[in-house]
Amino acid sequence: MRQLTLPALYPRRKTGKGERRVSNRRKVSLIRRMPAWMERAIKPAIIASVTLLLLSGGVVAWRGGGIAALGDLAGETVLGWTVSAGITVDNVLVEGRDKTSTQRILSALEVRRGMPLFAFSPERARERLLALGWVRDARVERRLPDTIFVDLIERQPAAIWQNKGKFALVDETGAVIGPEDVAQYGNLKVIVGADAPDNFAELFDMLESQPDLKDRVMAAVRVSERRWNVKLDNDMTVLLPEDGIEEAWAALAAAASEEQLLERNVTRVDLRMPDRVTLRRAPEPKGAGDKGV
Repeated sequence: MRQLTLPALYPRRKTGKGERRVSNRRKVSLIRRMPAWMERAIKPAIIASVTLLLLSGGVVAWRGGGIAALGDLAGETVLGWTVSAGITVDNVLVEGRDKTSTQRILSALEVRRGMPLFAFSPERARERLLALGWVRDARVERRLPDTIFVDLIERQPAAIWQNKGKFALVDETGAVIGPEDVAQYGNLKVIVGADAPDNFAELFDMLESQPDLKDRVMAAVRVSERRWNVKLDNDMTVLLPEDGIEEAWAALAAAASEEQLLERNVTRVDLRMPDRVTLRRAPEPKGAGDKGV
């Protein structure tokens, strides 16, 4: 678990005599303020009541957008009271983070040290986190009295997507992670084509079905937005059909095992027709047929 460093809600500001810190408590408590005598009389009871309601889920703010659901005047007043009770953001704890940067997490959370804890919306923060490329899923919680807890599940890169000279990582579902860190994953297979991510999940399952053959694959190229051509490490090209690619791939694996097809002098294997396999042999080197003088 990692603790992130939060920016202050109200940073230091310069004055004629140097710098001084503006009180977070004073700022928030003055949002909406009732007469002092009334506040002193009823504030302790209100703080306790509101906190219990929020904890029990009795107010929509706990699981929803915030105390603002109570109405502007009431919501801002209650926020001030919760700040007086010490219920403010002081810590952000994150589990599951590996590739997602701290700055992007904090930007998505939209949180500052000293802000009212109940002004923070876990649901909206989760939506913003899910928009980050590395984040597959996220759980966001408030934890009294001063903590926001984030549990991330990050995507695992499965291929490098190439399109119009640009590169990005994608996971096994074809979800685009982004162009960051592509150079660190040069061992991944390359998929090419504008619609390659949208069709990668089926190709990924096909590759996983034959582990030995999967290790020979270097790249896969979309053809006419209908099917794949697969490039192997021996420079052989395999033309897959539009449908039934897993069955065709299994047939290729069998031929590779039983007939050593991948070791033969073949440059192209056409699997587009379900009832036959068409091979294209590599041209004979010049002079290979000469007997000499």
